Amino acid sequence: MKRIAKLIAPLALACLLLFAVVGCGTGTLTETPNAGIPAGRPEGLGDYDTVAYYSIADENDVEFAFEIDEVQKVSFMYRVLDSGDWSLSDGTMTVKASVFDGISAGDKRLRVFADDVYVEITVRAVTKVIYTAEDFNSIRGDMNGTYVLGADIDFKNAAFWPIGKPYTDDGEVAVFEGTLDGQGHTISNLKIDAYEYSEDENHYTEGGADEWQGPSLGDRVSNGDNYNNGIFMTTSANAQIENVNFVNIAVDCQGLSGPVVGTNGGHIRNCFVSCTLSSHADWSERVGGVVGMNGTSESAGVIENCVVYYTLVEGKTPRGFADWNVGIIRNCYAAPADDYVYLPGFEYDEATDTGAVPEDFDINTYITAENVGAVGFGYYNLPALPGSFDSATQTYYPAGENKIVNAQIVRKEVLLDPANFSAADGWDSEIWCFQAGAFPYVRVQA
Repeated sequence: MKRIAKLIAPLALACLLLFAVVGCGTGTLTETPNAGIPAGRPEGLGDYDTVAYYSIADENDVEFAFEIDEVQKVSFMYRVLDSGDWSLSDGTMTVKASVFDGISAGDKRLRVFADDVYVEITVRAVTKVIYTAEDFNSIRGDMNGTYVLGADIDFKNAAFWPIGKPYTDDGEVAVFEGTLDGQGHTISNLKIDAYEYSEDENHYTEGGADEWQGPSLGDRVSNGDNYNNGIFMTTSANAQIENVNFVNIAVDCQGLSGPVVGTNGGHIRNCFVSCTLSSHADWSERVGGVVGMNGTSESAGVIENCVVYYTLVEGKTPRGFADWNVGIIRNCYAAPADDYVYLPGFEYDEATDTGAVPEDFDINTYITAENVGAVGFGYYNLPALPGSFDSATQTYYPAGENKIVNAQIVRKEVLLDPANFSAADGWDSEIWCFQAGAFPYVRVQA
């Protein structure tokens, strides 16, 4: 009896320890379900998925391709599953949702055993897999969630209210702190139009600035509160937005504006952005090809390995990636549709200026306190302006930690040449597709 008790105790303890993560459920629990069986590829196994998704919100069965008939067993997180927990039919393996009950977001390990070896499948648990515009808007309900795109989403040029809630008099705010992984899918034809349209076509009321309106999670609030506008209003240091094609995003907003984020404190990487930007001199303070402002007083935002193609609809002051930058912009290209660049120290004359982006254009040549101070908020087009600028004193303050590294405004022809996107510079052809004569785009990832 003592011997039996000794055997049962470790098993019961292991079950208690695992219950918080996966529950004890059915199946055989063991500390070493894979002992003595090596990783490998069974003979006859064709194409199979190495990543499968489980949506915590939808509690879906997990399916993935597995083209072999003879499977010995399946294990998930140290538990050998009962035969009723999984099935294999016509090259598709299905694992029941009940197996994943209670798991947290993140990558988990599932192993399929065949021919005395095992194949490892990553089960990526996310808050929600997004397939539709309605799904995308549900992000507003959980700003800390982990999201992946499961399909391309066409918003059909509908007006879109930025995701978030601005600072209000009672201090209420909602900042995106989660993860959005596009998996190479596309968000397209979306119009970020953060105005009330309450009086006339110029987006503001006769009563002045106090009556301007903008969007929020709840009721609209005054323009002064709704200061950050993009698909996301504001992102925190924890936020990640990656592997997304943002195509035909129209930005017509006030304050700090960009197609992806108004003010970015997080990490934006491996994104293609094509957008149209309106920069209204009277009420749009900042507008950039990815974000309005990169970096905050609390976190250094990062924009990395992004390609931007932007068209200026109104105004003369958009920047390639961010209007102002106190974070990091690294290994990026941006091209204005008209091939113009407006250099600090030179007044822009729409009637006579026909200058294309110079072949030898060097951001460091022009980013100086003297040049920036000379034109204030003048008309020029650059990757971003580092540091901060005091409009009252016309003083430019460079940021010591600011870094704009290999981030260039270029002619659009540069974007169409695969030779400009080398692996040595960090461009991964497994993530990006480069074709001569076409804009780069992020590949759909299996």
